[in-house]
Amino acid sequence: MRNPIDIHLNEAPKLRKPIMIAGLPDSGRVAKIVLDFLIKTLNAQPMGHLYSDYLPPRVLLDSDSSPSLMRHEIYYWVNTNAEQDLILYTGDAQPILPEGAFRLSEAVVNLAEQLGVDTILTVGAFITGKIAEKPKVYGAASDLDLVKELQQLDVSIIDSGAVTWMNGLIPGLAKVRKLKGLFLSGETSGFMVDPRAAVIILKVLARKFGLQIDMDELEKQAKEIEEALRKSGEKFGRQATGSSEYIG
Repeated sequence: MRNPIDIHLNEAPKLRKPIMIAGLPDSGRVAKIVLDFLIKTLNAQPMGHLYSDYLPPRVLLDSDSSPSLMRHEIYYWVNTNAEQDLILYTGDAQPILPEGAFRLSEAVVNLAEQLGVDTILTVGAFITGKIAEKPKVYGAASDLDLVKELQQLDVSIIDSGAVTWMNGLIPGLAKVRKLKGLFLSGETSGFMVDPRAAVIILKVLARKFGLQIDMDELEKQAKEIEEALRKSGEKFGRQATGSSEYIG
């Protein structure tokens, strides 16, 4: 019988006290922007990938018109400044059904345990339905010590609601397995691709892990978004009056 989750791992060096940062496409593509930026900027190395029946039934066309199955990818980064390496997990899409979200999230946590990870951090979008002039980073964690650590990083703590799909399930399952789980979300309207929300999450990650990353290009994109919003006036804000918050 064929396995609905097919994982392929490359040979990689022994990682030191690795922490996993994961993020799958969500509203505003916030999580995907954060992970793609980290992989590119840190020059993270491929560790492996997985294919799964739980991902959407479509293929992606490459520049030469050849089709590629949707997949999730795993990278690693050796931190030469501290004994705390990173494992980065992202992919082309989230699962389309709840069972798939649980099964793939469980596979991620299993992989983390296999690689010696004791802390898993996911990122995503905190959707408000309105444009924030100064967006905030919101977070949640599996224990009070981690909550205090987030507060010291100027992260606003989420004390109600729910975090959906894999970006929420992964830290939730990590807690069940007695691992440390954290979630960081960037405030976004949910109306468009939002590099602004990604930038503020990346700034928290840089402080937390001591990362030296150049965000000039991404910040330029964020400013372009801000300018576009400014030119459009308060249209979205008026439409979103009384809307509720949602974490995607």
